Amino acid sequence: MSPPSPPLRVAYDVEAATVLTRHNPLHPYAPDVERMKQSSDAFPLAKALTQAGRPATPLALDANALETLHALARERPPLVFNLCDTLGGEGAPALLVPTVLDALAIPYTGADAKGLALTKSKHALKALLASEGVPTPRFQCIHDAAEAEGFTLTLEPPVVLKPCGEHASIGLEAASVAWNDAEVRARARHLLGRFDGPVLVEEYVDGREFHVSVAGDPPRALPVMEQTFDDMPQGYLRMRTFDTKWFTEPGLSGDAPLLERDARWSRPVPRRQPASPWRRRETVEELCVRAFRLAGGRDWGRVEFRLDAGGVPLLIDITPNSYLAPSAPCVLAAKEAGLSYAAFLGLIIDGALGRASAGGRTRRQG
Repeated sequence: MSPPSPPLRVAYDVEAATVLTRHNPLHPYAPDVERMKQSSDAFPLAKALTQAGRPATPLALDANALETLHALARERPPLVFNLCDTLGGEGAPALLVPTVLDALAIPYTGADAKGLALTKSKHALKALLASEGVPTPRFQCIHDAAEAEGFTLTLEPPVVLKPCGEHASIGLEAASVAWNDAEVRARARHLLGRFDGPVLVEEYVDGREFHVSVAGDPPRALPVMEQTFDDMPQGYLRMRTFDTKWFTEPGLSGDAPLLERDARWSRPVPRRQPASPWRRRETVEELCVRAFRLAGGRDWGRVEFRLDAGGVPLLIDITPNSYLAPSAPCVLAAKEAGLSYAAFLGLIIDGALGRASAGGRTRRQG
């Protein structure tokens, strides 16, 4: 009698929740970090797969991630469902997971190390998208403190400043919006002091916001979903800061209403031009799938855009390996497409296994 096949493993960063205290030790939710460590999307995901006849168990990764991953060489799971966009609560070390799995020739879901690295470098990604005719807000980049001191804004304000290497709205606050050189320099100094790497400066787009989730191999677009801001208190900018993304409370990190105390917001935000022209030879769904592939995304992820006053979709973010709890945006989009949670996860797994059997090549749309 042959031994039972090993289960799928669902890899997650056990320290992911520490991002809360790492960037704001005085955050009111800091005491909940230990509880939040037990709320990873790995647990409902593994349960749903097991109930659907695909046995799966969570694989907790921490400071000893390399040792844990190497142990998989003996276990040989049929696939690792990789949920790690951080390791130890930091973004850059997450590249270790696909790198080691590739070396061990173990199939896994999601972006490879190259794709993860690109999406963790916002300025490089935007430059690539613009060069390929993908409409994205015009932007500049500040690489270090010396460059910040002599910075001159060539964009049309208001602009938003973001740390290039972070994700999940980390570093994004109401104070991230600037109107002139002095405000840009001050915010850039602040971000460069808190985070490693450059700071992205891009034109703020005051339009409706949407996201398109992409899934499968070859990738396909799920229904377009609108990001509403109905839960935002009066006076706050329509922008998902770190606090409003994760806690639906805009003032936890000291944010204050902008629209009421800054008269500059009484004027309409200018109509925006993309960093490169959009030829309009594709649907929004086709555009998002193309951008996702250019960014190195695989199997599942999310593309976010805002419509400017002229109706042009301006891409503002691409998230590979996005959050996969049952309440996650991509799961809700899959439900709109008629896919249950388990069926959506199966679509992701089947795509990854098909790619592995094809020698690692993403299959083309048929």
